[in-house]
Amino acid sequence: MEIREERPFFIRHFTSITRIVGLFTSAALWWTGVFLADQDDKRVAAYLMICGFAVTFFEITFILDKCACCGEESCGQALWKYVLAVDNWKKSLIYTSLSVMCYLHPKEFWQAVIAGVLLDFTALLYLIRTFRTKNALEPYRYKQLEVR
Repeated sequence: MEIREERPFFIRHFTSITRIVGLFTSAALWWTGVFLADQDDKRVAAYLMICGFAVTFFEITFILDKCACCGEESCGQALWKYVLAVDNWKKSLIYTSLSVMCYLHPKEFWQAVIAGVLLDFTALLYLIRTFRTKNALEPYRYKQLEVR
């Protein structure tokens, strides 16, 4: 017999939906930055492209983690652990702070407002994801005391 999952589709695939919305947000940031690069004031376009780069990097870290080939005790692996630590509520905080600049000149750059709303929506999804998942914390190993 087939055991069916009782939870709704949105709840079962919340992580995937959040990542897809994040990738869509990064594409919207890139598109808006390129679109606004044609205007006289290029500062907003440059800011949106930098935000697009940051959001794209944070959104593809789960793919890059599967492809990472660093040694266990290497410096690259230690740095990569810090990159992977930026998840859920930390991404929510970063995306919310990045969206503030998008609302400064709504009449001149209405496209930036749309990008800001997408950033805020993605931040909200990551904040919900923070309270939704029960992450098993990795035990901290004290190297000085040799306690495991």
